[in-house]
Amino acid sequence: MLESELYPLLSQSGFQIPRFRRFALNEPIALDFYPVALKVESPKIIHKSDIGGVSLSLSDNDALETARTQMVNRIAEHGIVLDPQDGFIATAMIQGEELFAGVVDDPIFGQIILFGKGGVLLELYRDVCYIDIHADEAEIIRALHTTKISKLFEGFRGSKPMTAEIVKFIQILQRFIKTHPNIRECDLNPVIFNAHGLHVVDARIDYHKTLPDNTPVTRHRNNFFDNRTVAVIGASTDPNKVGYAIARNALSFSGKLYLVNQKGGSFDGHPLLSSLDDINDTIDTAVITIPSHRVLETIEALIPKGVKNLIIVSAGFKEIGDTQSEERLSTLAQQHNLNIIGPNCLGYFEAKHSLNLTFGSPNIHKGSLALIAQSGAVLSSLMDKATQEGIGFSHILSAGNMADMNFADIIAMLTDSPECEAISLYAEGIRDGKAFLNSLRNCPKPIRVYKAGKSPQARKAAFSHTGNLSGDYPMFQGLLESVGVKIVDSLEALLYPRSFDNIAIITNAGGPGTILTDCIIERGAKLYTLTVRDIDALNAVLPSNWSNNNPIDIIGDAQSERFEAALRCVDAIEAIEMIYLLITPQMMTDTLNIVRLLEYPWKKPIYPILLGGAMMSDALSYLRKHTKPCFTTLHEASAFL
Repeated sequence: MLESELYPLLSQSGFQIPRFRRFALNEPIALDFYPVALKVESPKIIHKSDIGGVSLSLSDNDALETARTQMVNRIAEHGIVLDPQDGFIATAMIQGEELFAGVVDDPIFGQIILFGKGGVLLELYRDVCYIDIHADEAEIIRALHTTKISKLFEGFRGSKPMTAEIVKFIQILQRFIKTHPNIRECDLNPVIFNAHGLHVVDARIDYHKTLPDNTPVTRHRNNFFDNRTVAVIGASTDPNKVGYAIARNALSFSGKLYLVNQKGGSFDGHPLLSSLDDINDTIDTAVITIPSHRVLETIEALIPKGVKNLIIVSAGFKEIGDTQSEERLSTLAQQHNLNIIGPNCLGYFEAKHSLNLTFGSPNIHKGSLALIAQSGAVLSSLMDKATQEGIGFSHILSAGNMADMNFADIIAMLTDSPECEAISLYAEGIRDGKAFLNSLRNCPKPIRVYKAGKSPQARKAAFSHTGNLSGDYPMFQGLLESVGVKIVDSLEALLYPRSFDNIAIITNAGGPGTILTDCIIERGAKLYTLTVRDIDALNAVLPSNWSNNNPIDIIGDAQSERFEAALRCVDAIEAIEMIYLLITPQMMTDTLNIVRLLEYPWKKPIYPILLGGAMMSDALSYLRKHTKPCFTTLHEASAFL
């Protein structure tokens, strides 16, 4: 649609527009309002400014005629010949800040609003945020705060706060999009922002030729976490096979466990059934580890057993190009209301029933964190690190190719699980973006996400690995942050689901303490400011030349007694939420005795940072033996904030 056709449509929808008049290619120009901008109108031209198709601040009819003649000549120099179907539009000039509002129909997230700094340098600044068309006011405001220009809306140097006007404009745009679901792309650029509100002074909309089918597929799923009877299909006595590792891990299950291998035999005192026909019971959950070409027939044999949940560890599906078999998995899931995790996954762990159906670590600690990952290798490495540091899980789910259950389904189930208090997610590709956002929006629990596939090259690798599109990373990050999700840039940060403020640093070295402070501030966290009372308490136990500030530098000759005295003072400060214990190797530093202090029942979480090498080895060994979290670099230590 041309700009002159869009203005009435926008005005009817609640947008403010300027006075305007359209002229045919050679029609005499006469206006009764000035100053104006003159712009060419032609379906041949998308970016008018790039070819000289815009003239501003014209003050009379003669200036308009001159500008039109010059504009035609400039456009011709770009090889574009205007015809009688083309024309010009004159719009009243409106002064103010140039903003941008746009809509894209993203293949992952559907119709999404972009909003931020506008004008001809839009692509250069890229100061925009991303807003879902279903976002509420709080979500819109969170999105706006990710832009630099949002400071202007809040009232800059005495200007009137206009955030409410911005939100109202975006809500009008949301309603406009919902009534025009066939919009493929929309540019409102610029939108002039001044004390009288927002005015759309240039617009372009491109529509899909056919209306896309965005009807969500909804299913009432069974509870994936309700497992009383479990079967391992492909259990093996060969220690080199995945089926052995899963069967071994599954022995801790508190419910009924059936192990199936067509060769029969036994596994650690448990019979290996040679056929599913030998199971005269309803199977809640089956984990499948057999070759991919036998998976579909096995599922069809399990359906009469009343199976509700399937964990398909077997690889050899979409990730190698076999989309047909994976589509059949999806069809079976819908026809028989099955919950399918995978294929091509590491498995599943659930603490409540001591159910470890993974071929990862056999020593998983129980806790309240749910960990979801698309990559089995990433998941197994995080599980191993968590075992070393004593971090526990309520659930672990290896999503794999997500032939059926995707992130939205899993998060919705975890939302209703009382055993899960926080969720961490490693994602490579996203499908059903609207459902994903809605599940995040409806989950009150802290959620952390690490996204792989940020660069074009990495996105290609992610596709070959999981068969899912990765999408545009800035959009992914912006949308998730607007619904309250914490985006992390370290895999290890997924193991620490809590964010902290009012942090204290106790250190025996000033330089590393300063660097750690910078890291903390860059993460958006903050240090606690010591009060006079706090300083007096520390003065009583520390040497006179301590830093008198946070970071609390207790001087390089500090031994365990001084660390303990400082810890007792800091741990007693009510407002402090977390303590870093930063230790550097001096000749007199009794590092092992210092880390042994962590055995005390402190009120606050304490995270030791051991900088150095050989002089730290005994202390590191001690912490790992006692499954205590610890860090060896400042970046790693602050990455989870």
